[in-house]
This record gives sequence, structure tokens and C-alpha cells, in this order.
Amino acid sequence: MKKITCVLSMMCLAVCLAFQSCDDGDGYSLGDFTAPQLATVRALGGNAFYLDCDVWGTCWPVNTDMGWYVPIDGQRVVTVFNPLWDDYEGYDHAVKILEIQNVLTKRVELMAPQDEDKFGNEAVPTTADGITIGNGYLNVSFVGRLPFTTSVSLVYPQQADAPEFVMGEDGYYDLELRCNTQVDEETPGSYSMVSYSLSALSFPAGFRGIRLKVNLAGEGEKELVYTLVQEGEY
Repeated sequence: MKKITCVLSMMCLAVCLAFQSCDDGDGYSLGDFTAPQLATVRALGGNAFYLDCDVWGTCWPVNTDMGWYVPIDGQRVVTVFNPLWDDYEGYDHAVKILEIQNVLTKRVELMAPQDEDKFGNEAVPTTADGITIGNGYLNVSFVGRLPFTTSVSLVYPQQADAPEFVMGEDGYYDLELRCNTQVDEETPGSYSMVSYSLSALSFPAGFRGIRLKVNLAGEGEKELVYTLVQEGEY
């Protein structure tokens, strides 16, 4: 558990550095580069794409040597880039991408009562700080067992009288983070990340946020509340 906490602490530090870099008003140089950033790929056809970053906003890559990268619209990535200019041709920034790595990208799934065993309910190898929401995605940093036998799913417990996603009367969606390691043996772990698109949820008037039920490693069952819209703001 200490290893998990250490990894997640490093990620929090990276996010802090990212905010500091984003607020830098002294301009950019070729030596400037960001801490690792979470972003969503927005494909434009062919190999053209831009990044919709959780912190930096829309970023247009000026690289001419990225023919190897095949963009998939909605794909989440972790990226490091050199910011070059602000307000570039309708984008928040023009950037030179230094590193880009795809992140496992999934959607919220309906969980029927007969499917509970499939999704499992083992402890998710993460901490509360390892679960964040940003830019329309719920992100989870965790340690998965090798050879990648850990499955972490974000689910909505399906109700018999309401087969689709239903918001509670208090304005919150009740979701669960489920874990199934799919093996009985204790195997070594590897740092992993998964992002879940929240686009399947509708956001009607009165929407407040998400209430998440999760079995956290070393802590047990927890209910985490993410208030995304303050009362009166919607």
C-alpha cells in the first residue's frame, strides 16, 4: 500500500507542477516542458488531431514527425509537451509533443444483478486521491496484477424499473467502481491508469455530481462524493 501511495503522491506533485507551468506569464522557450498531462485526443481525419487537455485546454501539435501516431477520437492519453504559443489559430496553445502514451479508455457500464460476479467486488488497489474527475472523465490510478489480469470497471447498478442511467432526486448519480483480478494467486503489480468517459450520463437541470461506492485497498468500503456543480450554478 505504501508503494501505491508513493506513486499517487508523485502524480499529485506532477499535477501541481502542471498548474504552475500553466500560470507562467513570462512566455515559453524551447527548454520549457510540462509535467505529465492528462488529455483527450480529438481526431480531425487522417492523422490530424489536437489535444483537449484537462489543465491546458485545447492544444494544437506542431510536430511534423508524428506519422507513427494513429489518433482515435476520445482516446485518453498522458502527454508531455513543450508549449510554444498561446491563442494559436483558435486553440489555447500550440505545442510540440515530447511524449504521448495512450491510457486505457472505457465507458460507464450498466450492471444487471446477474452480472455482479463478472465485475467482482475485490479491493481496488488505489487510494481516494487516486480517483479524480476532469474534462468529462473519471480517472483511476491503480496497481494492476501482472500479466494484466486486473479489471477495474465503473458501473451503474441497473434498476428493474429503470434500465438506463437515472440521476437521484438529490442530483447525484450513484455509481460503483468494481474490481476483478480474475486470478487467485498473488502476482506482482504494475502501475496502471484507466479513464472512464461520463458521456453516457445525461446532465439535466438539478445535476450536482457523482456519488461513488468503492472498496479501497486497505480501507474497505467507501462512499466518495464528487460535487461537480454547486447548488444554483446550473
